[in-house]
Amino acid sequence: MSNQEKITILVADDESVSRKYLKMILQKDGYEIITVENGEKCLETYQQIFPDMVLLDGLMPVMDGFDCCRRLKELPKGNDTIVLMITGLDDRDSVNQAYEAGATDFLTKPINPAVLRRRIKYLLDVKKAERALKESEEKYRTLVENLREVIFYADKKGNLTFLNPAWQELTGLPPHSCLGHPLSIYLYPEDQPIYAQYWHCLVNSSEDTTSKLKCQVRYVKKNGNFGWMRIFASLIINDKGELEGVTGTINDITERKRIEQYQIIERDVIKILAESERKSEAIQKILKVIGNNLGLEIGEYWELKTEDNLIYPEIKWHINNQEIEKILSIREENLNSIFWDKWDFAYDEFWLNNHKLLSSKNEVNLRHIFAFPVCNGEEKLGIITFFSRKSTQYDINLLENIVNLGNQIGQFIKRKQAEEKLKETNSLLQSELSTASEYVFSLLPSPEEHNLSVEQKFIPSSKLGGDIFDYYWLDEENIAIYLLDVAGHGIHSALLSVSILNLVRNNSLYNTNPYQPWTIITELNRLFQMDSDRLNYFTIWYGVYNTDTHELIYSSAGHPPAILIYQEDNQWRYEKLKTPSLPVGMIEDVEFDQSLCLVKPDSYLYIFSDGIYEIEQENDNIWGLENFISLLVDTQAKYKGELQHLIKQIEKVNHSSNFNDDLSILKIHLP
Repeated sequence: MSNQEKITILVADDESVSRKYLKMILQKDGYEIITVENGEKCLETYQQIFPDMVLLDGLMPVMDGFDCCRRLKELPKGNDTIVLMITGLDDRDSVNQAYEAGATDFLTKPINPAVLRRRIKYLLDVKKAERALKESEEKYRTLVENLREVIFYADKKGNLTFLNPAWQELTGLPPHSCLGHPLSIYLYPEDQPIYAQYWHCLVNSSEDTTSKLKCQVRYVKKNGNFGWMRIFASLIINDKGELEGVTGTINDITERKRIEQYQIIERDVIKILAESERKSEAIQKILKVIGNNLGLEIGEYWELKTEDNLIYPEIKWHINNQEIEKILSIREENLNSIFWDKWDFAYDEFWLNNHKLLSSKNEVNLRHIFAFPVCNGEEKLGIITFFSRKSTQYDINLLENIVNLGNQIGQFIKRKQAEEKLKETNSLLQSELSTASEYVFSLLPSPEEHNLSVEQKFIPSSKLGGDIFDYYWLDEENIAIYLLDVAGHGIHSALLSVSILNLVRNNSLYNTNPYQPWTIITELNRLFQMDSDRLNYFTIWYGVYNTDTHELIYSSAGHPPAILIYQEDNQWRYEKLKTPSLPVGMIEDVEFDQSLCLVKPDSYLYIFSDGIYEIEQENDNIWGLENFISLLVDTQAKYKGELQHLIKQIEKVNHSSNFNDDLSILKIHLP
């Protein structure tokens, strides 16, 4: 039994052996047992702990159990406490005396443990059920007493014969003043036909006693405002099967309808703001959404020109109606601009009814409904305003909620303005990147043959990365080959890669041996350490191949492995050439290793950057190096490794010829 379900039982018995015996029996069921030796102690302890049950011995000194039970029942909570009398007496008078004293039940000695435990459990279950029933009755009574629902009766003609006080809270009209009148006269005029149709359907199906009327209509309040009500009604049929009238309930659903209507408008506005590319397109759609949902006929957006402090009508929407189109032509002739200073934003933040500033003199049939500012924080950008020919009551609270959309629209406008500026900046940047890309192209070596055939591909990304490569003869037998990839994109990365190329190509690195790749990478790592001003690191693969000995000495720094492909047993096989190390620039004191590979005749060496295989797939996974190597071997077997075929296959993987990173690859035939 959990602590929350712990039942406390107070045992009063003058015999210590009996107390211990009862405690031993009852503790097995998880009850908390408190024992006292007489009735006086029992009353004193009861008022301290208020137990769930009291076990009383009938005959005790100082105060017997019968007297104790009577006094206990007079105490607070006493009537709600279970009292089980336990005594050695077995005569009818003692039993009657126990019940007269207020005992819940009676048990005689000698006590049978099983009987006692079942009796206690039964009494506790009964009490628990009684309490649950009592709580349920209290909740129901509270619900009924605080009912905000209107209850009504009407005769066969529809005239009201009864209304409870909730009617006045709903409409502001005293119930007695409305009796004898049909409910329909308190409904919004445009909704009266809806109610009449439902009423007709109900009363003309009188043979069906289960017929019910359910509808949602607007009602008019005493102050002239309107709200929404839901009517749920059913027929009253007498014993003869004749229709006597209708009874039902009315609930105020104004707030729910307001929320529903606002949510529809808000959802559509947010969708428009998320999907629209242009400001004019978005605002026109927003005017239409708000106008159609509120039954308005004209919507306008007036934009603030801060340079002359004027607002101008910029974007319009209207329903398809010839009279409205005539009104709009008049407005265009009479309204040009308004001084912004005439608007008082400190008052209500929106305006209702005829606002003269937004109406022309000739618009006698057009009513200004409401307007609200479009803002980005404290910055005012313009005004959205609506008109209609109808004299219609509008839900003020709903309009206030719609006003809150002004800030979201303002943020959208500012975002689009920022995007336009960004497009201009990006256009300039792309021009600069294109120039830089051309410069990088100009520095790349031209494919040549000198006992070796070289094929190369360099596809710069739109952002221009930091890929660059080079190869040159150190002497008649040795050729140096390297490819590096600077982290990041843009002009800075490209310039850094060009700087490294010039240092290596001109043999300008201090204390290095171009025949020993590890010395080149070690010196580059010393020169190009990252710091707070220069965050770019780079990867590099550098190798020297001797055409006489067919030895390839190579070293790498965080770069993808070069792939050496050769034929063996009529099968194309490959070997990954890479030395373990970090990229250049991350840690200053790093020892770079180099390895030697004896190249088999008629082999092909591929050196590439990671942009060729780090391609994101539809499942958000990266295509990966292993897939690229498989494609490389397959292309070697089918097309002799022609890079043109390889690039076409990679473009299919990428679903585009435009890559997110530079794509560089060198293919060198080693005969």
